Amino acid sequence: MARKSRTITEAIKQKFRVWRIAIYIRLSKEDARSFDESESVSNQRAIIEEHIASFNDGDEYIIVDEYVDDGISGTTDDEREDFQRMLSDIKKGLINCVIVKDLARSFRNYSDQGYYLDDWFPRFNVRFISLYHQPLDSYKEPQNMRSIAVPIQGVLNENHCAETSDKVREVFDMKRRNGEHIGSFAAYGYIKDPNDKNALVVDEEAAEVVREIFTKFLDGMSKNAIVHYLNEHGVLSPAAYKRERLGLKYQNPSIDPAKRPLWGAVTITGILKNRMYCGDMVQGRYRVKSYKIHVQEVVPEDEWYIVENTHEAIIDRDTFDKV
Repeated sequence: MARKSRTITEAIKQKFRVWRIAIYIRLSKEDARSFDESESVSNQRAIIEEHIASFNDGDEYIIVDEYVDDGISGTTDDEREDFQRMLSDIKKGLINCVIVKDLARSFRNYSDQGYYLDDWFPRFNVRFISLYHQPLDSYKEPQNMRSIAVPIQGVLNENHCAETSDKVREVFDMKRRNGEHIGSFAAYGYIKDPNDKNALVVDEEAAEVVREIFTKFLDGMSKNAIVHYLNEHGVLSPAAYKRERLGLKYQNPSIDPAKRPLWGAVTITGILKNRMYCGDMVQGRYRVKSYKIHVQEVVPEDEWYIVENTHEAIIDRDTFDKV
């Protein structure tokens, strides 16, 4: 009789599962701009933790880690470092349950949503739980994962992202037409006006280097000779100057962040051709292909936004024209 009792007890124990949970939280750039507390990191965390605490099914729930992408677009996986870290931990067998506040936190791309929900998570035996807008629990209510409402919600999320992208682009284009500076960093030789983030003021230390480059070129020195001169005299390149002298978090994808960038002929050419130094605001030279494809492409010059005399010139127009 005792043996039968132990068998029943073991069967009951086998019924229950241990869920190793990944809490995934994302605060988008749009959330950060709107200061919407309902979408804040702390609020998403509180909602998810409260839901985990409400489980009363006999299973064991262990929060393994929290993965937070703060101020990151949801339309790309590559830029979401913690999302990638979570996927890596799943592959290592550390995670078998992912909980998010809603689908838009994880997927704003319709095709990616289908890929992860229908293929990737099931392949790694991961339970997926979404709490709002389209509540899902792939373990307790697997039939809901096949509901037509799920892809519809994905389409709505993606459409929202597209509309938001269009609105942001319209605002930026308006500022460009008005001659307002909207870049993250000012051109070498300038800094953002402390009293107006859309205006530029001369940074005299860097501006003196710009003037020297124009003077040496007009005196007959080649661009390569100017490069050697600047590097030999220890003049910081624009990228190094922004990071080391101005303390900016400047990154250039083509430069190894572990090395101090040096002057090059391409940099000299860019300075000699830049109308910004005449006091004209030149913007829109590059653009991303779309809200989903975060790859920059070169814009034809006749489509640039150029507004004359928006800031103090470093180089007079006669000198610029001669160069």
